[in-house]
Amino acid sequence: SSTGWRERMQNRRGQRPETASSYFVPQDDKQRAPGAAVCSRRLLLLVLAAATALLLQSSSTIATTLSSSSSSSSSAKSVMAATTTPPAERTVDDRLAHVETLLEELRPEPRLWTPALAPQAEVAKAKAEHASLGLLSLGGRAGDAFLVGVRASTGTVDAVSPASHPSFSYTMPLKDASVKLHWADSGRVPLPLDRTAQGFHHLGDLTLRVRKAGSAGGYSTHSTVSRKPPLATAAAEATLARDGLSSSVDASRCLTPPLPFGRGLALRREVRVAGAEATLSLTITNSDPTSGVEIGGLGLSVPFNQMFTGRSLPQVAQRCSFTEVYLGGEAGYVQVTRTTGEGPVLLVLPLRRDRREDVGAENRSASGWRGFEGWRPLKQEDRANYDWMHEMLYEVVVVHSEAYARAEWRGAAPWAPPSSATLPPGGSATYGLRMILARDVESVGEALLAAGVPVATPLPAATLHADMTDARLHLSTPKGLEVVGSPRSDPPGCLEAAPLSGGTAAAHALRLRPVAVGRCRLTLRYRWGPAADRRGELLQFVHYNLLEPAAALLQRHGDFASTVGWLPGNGSDPWHRGPGYMGTDADADGGRGGALLYDPRVFMAGHSDESGASAPLAMSVKQLGLPSDAEVGKLEEYVHETLWAGASGRRSSFLQGADHSVRLSMLYWNDAMDKDPSGPARRALPALYDHCHKCWASCKKGRDCCYWMHCWSEEHSLETWRAYNYPHVTVGYWSLYRVARHISPPPTKRAGWRWYLEQAGRTAVAMHTFGGRGTSQWGLMVGSIFVAVLADLRREGLTALADELEAIKERRMRKWMSMLFPYGSEFPWDSTGHEEIHSWLLHDGKVADANKTVQAVLAYSTVVPHWAYCGSARRYWDFTINGKTQWGNEREFHHYGATLNAVAVLDSFRAFPERHYLLRLGACALLGHLSNIHPSGAYSMAWHGDPGLLRRDGFSGDYGPGVYGYWRSAAAYVACMPPFGWSCFLCDLAVEGEAGGGAASASAAKACDAGANLRVTPRDAFGRRAYLAPLGLTVTVEGGRLVEVELQPRGRRAVLRVAVHERARSSEASVFLEVERRDGRAPAPTSAYSCAYDEAAYPCSGRKAGAFVVPLRVGEPTRVILQASASGSAPAS
Repeated sequence: SSTGWRERMQNRRGQRPETASSYFVPQDDKQRAPGAAVCSRRLLLLVLAAATALLLQSSSTIATTLSSSSSSSSSAKSVMAATTTPPAERTVDDRLAHVETLLEELRPEPRLWTPALAPQAEVAKAKAEHASLGLLSLGGRAGDAFLVGVRASTGTVDAVSPASHPSFSYTMPLKDASVKLHWADSGRVPLPLDRTAQGFHHLGDLTLRVRKAGSAGGYSTHSTVSRKPPLATAAAEATLARDGLSSSVDASRCLTPPLPFGRGLALRREVRVAGAEATLSLTITNSDPTSGVEIGGLGLSVPFNQMFTGRSLPQVAQRCSFTEVYLGGEAGYVQVTRTTGEGPVLLVLPLRRDRREDVGAENRSASGWRGFEGWRPLKQEDRANYDWMHEMLYEVVVVHSEAYARAEWRGAAPWAPPSSATLPPGGSATYGLRMILARDVESVGEALLAAGVPVATPLPAATLHADMTDARLHLSTPKGLEVVGSPRSDPPGCLEAAPLSGGTAAAHALRLRPVAVGRCRLTLRYRWGPAADRRGELLQFVHYNLLEPAAALLQRHGDFASTVGWLPGNGSDPWHRGPGYMGTDADADGGRGGALLYDPRVFMAGHSDESGASAPLAMSVKQLGLPSDAEVGKLEEYVHETLWAGASGRRSSFLQGADHSVRLSMLYWNDAMDKDPSGPARRALPALYDHCHKCWASCKKGRDCCYWMHCWSEEHSLETWRAYNYPHVTVGYWSLYRVARHISPPPTKRAGWRWYLEQAGRTAVAMHTFGGRGTSQWGLMVGSIFVAVLADLRREGLTALADELEAIKERRMRKWMSMLFPYGSEFPWDSTGHEEIHSWLLHDGKVADANKTVQAVLAYSTVVPHWAYCGSARRYWDFTINGKTQWGNEREFHHYGATLNAVAVLDSFRAFPERHYLLRLGACALLGHLSNIHPSGAYSMAWHGDPGLLRRDGFSGDYGPGVYGYWRSAAAYVACMPPFGWSCFLCDLAVEGEAGGGAASASAAKACDAGANLRVTPRDAFGRRAYLAPLGLTVTVEGGRLVEVELQPRGRRAVLRVAVHERARSSEASVFLEVERRDGRAPAPTSAYSCAYDEAAYPCSGRKAGAFVVPLRVGEPTRVILQASASGSAPAS
């Protein structure tokens, strides 16, 4: 790590660190490494030597300086012996790499982190609780990271607690009287949670699929979990070692049913706590002396506590965790993070593999164990409650998956190559898990390296666009692990990888170039030390998704939505939904797609809620960075003929009334429609008529007798209480205000910019007027738009309306500040409120509370080298509400929750740009979002995460908030990221240093020279914004497109090249400047910047709504020069 723990924590509070000397040694006094002072002195000597060597243009000075300064150190002597005078013709970069090699030699061995032990009274209380549940307590002593509870009757693990928090367990509780709920076969009355009976999965339970070796038949399934009573228990209770740190049990009797061939399998479970680690191992022995057993499927249950059913939101925060997986082969892991986002973080790794334990034939690629291959949901295999507040229990990580790939998963392309293994007659194999702790989510990489696991860092993320030229993959390896050869891509050639020169023994870098479009898996090979090392090679999988250029993708959707998804206002629709943009079904018309008009779910095709409002919301947002005159015209049609009733409009024919209230849906059912089988409703949508008529005709209540989402009565559809429906409409008005205000001449024809802005402000006020104390108390999806509306109301002098909106914000803020964990929604837990709440907190300067919001996001949105999981936030019930393929609760990849949560994450990064983890996480979310666009241009609501699907859903569903979240955070992010150097996210970067070199080598890239000249090419879909971290400055362009930014950090100068939009040509552009950095580095304020264009010959012509105004011309971008005055504060390095 390039930053110590104390420094990171101070950065989070917006303070400058006390010291920058924490590169090698943790600054926590309790964790200070032995010999740290000696190591620091050695490092100081080496750094001084390196500086002298570069100054004198002679690497031989290093040895001379060392020999005169550090003769007392034997390790320093060995370094000197290895650094005889190198050739004089070495370049500066060569000498810098040479010095880095010397520093690498003194790199201290990383150690696994162990938290401080809780007071003995707390530990004793936890152990007493274990005993009352029939659990054996392991660990919980000084120097132990864990307190583990092992069930004596089975040997499974039912409590995993960090030693610092013994009352908290990452696993599902065995019993919990405070939680009452239903589970399979529990009866009609909710009961206290009790998982002691049969049918529940516990940590260490095993599921196998096997067949006789050499057989071509199917696999039989066997598990240590049986749904039939009695509970499968071991022949004898688990034995506890004398030291209290390990247990062992013969669990052969737990494995049922018996194998249909041979003499069966023997199974032994062992659990051990050893200092900073806990291990769970299962040894499987083939008891037959003549027949081999092929293992086609092997998975270990990992039932961590992410079940929120029956709990309040504060209880969820106190007791529950989120589980995330990285399917990285032998470098894979499961991350378990408390719902608050606080540490410690549990990491579950594959048990260290010993080559002597390899099973089967000599060809390891066909039969050896390669770590985590899959992530299998235990659907209906566990008796747990599966309502929408419980995502799922999972089986770890299928270690062998060939049997699943041939059966349930055969219709999907698996994440990893499926494998199987063969147990020879009388042979044994050991599988298992290692558990370690990381201090917090931002320390996961450090913990993995300390555990001997390589860390792959894709920059900017594992989703890349085809026009990106600066993509890199950085590999960090623990001592003794070497990268072997070049990565292998699958499909072959999908991604080209070329090494960057200048790497060290612990860091390697690859330059990547996308070649194909689609999923692409890189397989990396490592070797442990000498060839004789028994651990042999290690395989790691890095999963990429390669997309077309972002602007081309989004414009294709615009063309699709404006044709296939457009419902004209020709009067043929009895619900008056046209003219308007509608949701779509990508599978219709042979894959060419079609408008979604017929679905009985009132949200899907009724212009309201997240799904119904998604299409107009997405097309409104698109105009803010990729405008089209034709699309703006259609939006105005929708606003004036379908959305806004005005004073004279009939309320039942419009979405929004004259009082600015927004109805629940424009799709409904009534008696007149139901009783007229040849009427307009039946003629327009016969499938909808048939569906609604089935339940409506026999309805004793007279209305609303269908499923709760289907065939609402007209009275119900006219209700206006749901605050969630107002932000989408607000965005529509506000986007038309922005294009009318900042594109000249305005593409809007039916109203002026002031009318659209006032409509946005009044709709925002109506949200609280009609949402009242109910739904408006929560953070709303897309609710951050209210912050932008308030800012523009103030800029444009609409003070009274701004004051009214500000007062509403204050009332809502008081509610949020009174809550322990204010990130809920209409459900017990949700991941949708953080975006708006964090936006208002930062707006009001409540930095500490804003950081709590971000930490809550970090609990369920993780950084892993896998495009689908990285930044995907947490959504799992939306397919059942808005999807086409409905398999129950299912992990969703890059649903709108990903980019909405990235709003809080990236807003926080721009405020505290030393928190590079946030930038990586946000980039994953933004880049992954556009993977939802089908080749036809149709949008999908998300990717299916079930291993039997792994594809986009056919319906567009509630995709609109995701497009908003993408627009809200999309920018070219330029930052110095030790140890990766100058880095560009959602952009390409060329570094021109003072000494001439570029970013051609890994060592050169590490040096963030403030005197360098940085050329930035935006690669996001909009090209409207750049965040320049060295200046703490955000530059936003309206009316034109940023095609390049030239940044000179030391000179406090930025040069923009602004071009005309192709489909909405403007004669001028507005350039907004904002200083968002809040970490105490005091960058130059916006008032310190001057603006000029055309080689500084002409000053920017005044201000418009707070922005500089610059002219544009067709054919040649305008050069805009932003220069901070000499009196402005110096830029951060």
